[in-house]
Amino acid sequence: MIDSSKNLKYYQRPIFLNFFLLTITVSLFILKLIFSIITYSLALQADAFDNLTDIIMILAALIGIIYSRKKPNAKFPYGYYKIENIISLIISILIFYTAYNIISRSIKDISDFISGFSKIIIISSSIFIFLIISFITSLFLSFYLNIIGKKTKSPIIESEAREKLYDIFISFSVLTGFIGAIFNLYLLDSIIGLFIALFIIKGGYDIFLNSTKILLDAVIDFDKRIKLKNLIESFPKIKKIESLEIRAYGRYIFLEILIALNKDLSVMQVQILKNIIITKIKEKFPQIFKVNILTQTQEKPIIKVGVPLIDNNGLDSSISNHFGEALFFALFEVEEDDQKNELLNYNIISNKFVNEEKRKGILISDWLSLQKIDKIYLKKELKMGPKLIFEKALILMELTKFDKLKDIIDLELEGKKRP
Repeated sequence: MIDSSKNLKYYQRPIFLNFFLLTITVSLFILKLIFSIITYSLALQADAFDNLTDIIMILAALIGIIYSRKKPNAKFPYGYYKIENIISLIISILIFYTAYNIISRSIKDISDFISGFSKIIIISSSIFIFLIISFITSLFLSFYLNIIGKKTKSPIIESEAREKLYDIFISFSVLTGFIGAIFNLYLLDSIIGLFIALFIIKGGYDIFLNSTKILLDAVIDFDKRIKLKNLIESFPKIKKIESLEIRAYGRYIFLEILIALNKDLSVMQVQILKNIIITKIKEKFPQIFKVNILTQTQEKPIIKVGVPLIDNNGLDSSISNHFGEALFFALFEVEEDDQKNELLNYNIISNKFVNEEKRKGILISDWLSLQKIDKIYLKKELKMGPKLIFEKALILMELTKFDKLKDIIDLELEGKKRP
């Protein structure tokens, strides 16, 4: 994987941003925990442990960034990306336990209030100054991450920017609880603490579920699966997608594809096709980190052949000397077999571009490529434009001395070397 962050300024790079976020978030976590003990505020304690879920996400991102630079090896063919999921899974259990304690204490405080016993929250100017600074810090981080996320198109930074919006809301809620305490509304703190604990459970559940799925090597949901499949199937040489599996390793998405090809492709052609497919997939779906393509030939390979024709006289149709001036094209399919090849079907269609004045050959080549032909017979070498289109689509171009369509079909059925 090419490290595109090298072209960014140091304060825009994911590794700097995450270390910066980690420093601030750990500081806020410690300070909020200390102030929650001093003030007896459940809401502030819950806010502190909400920061703990942020710390987990940042650590996971850092581990992912650092280990993404380590190359896979024989023991770890998919790299070390699952380390972050193991860490996340362990800490998510701690989050559940913390949330349980906060909820239990919140319910007890509410029950005591109903019974006539109200807890007291200690307030001071220093706690208000800290809460305001904490709120402004969350606000600043949210804007900063949002700007950098849009500039870098980093999914990690964009997700962290969205997460900071929740922190702003929670910080404001805690501040509201302390304002309520000024007016002796101490119960508000317990209600807000209960409310924040539910957010903590939601965050812990997401971490737990995601980590468990990845560690169990589950195939993940991918909302653009149909578009991805359509893109792969659009390549002329691909006859069938045997399997398409999308898995996550840490924060990274791996795509594994098994495709069926006709056996007339050389090893070099297959590798070129793989490289083209991988490039296109990463252009259209940048969130996919790695693409692994396996190929196999069909059990009974079907070859689709195109032939330019002068006329439409069925099997007696004459082959055109000029590709662009052909009035018709014959398209037929042959199923190859060790015993005997079989003609599956053939049809003759009009050349709808024959009257075009410019780029005629290119238009016809594009059109034939979309028909998913594997091979085309020609009387003469093509010009550079049409030739490049066929080469890019891995369509085999064969020169022939035959004059009739039936001779070409017989040749394909016999499977002999072309003249």
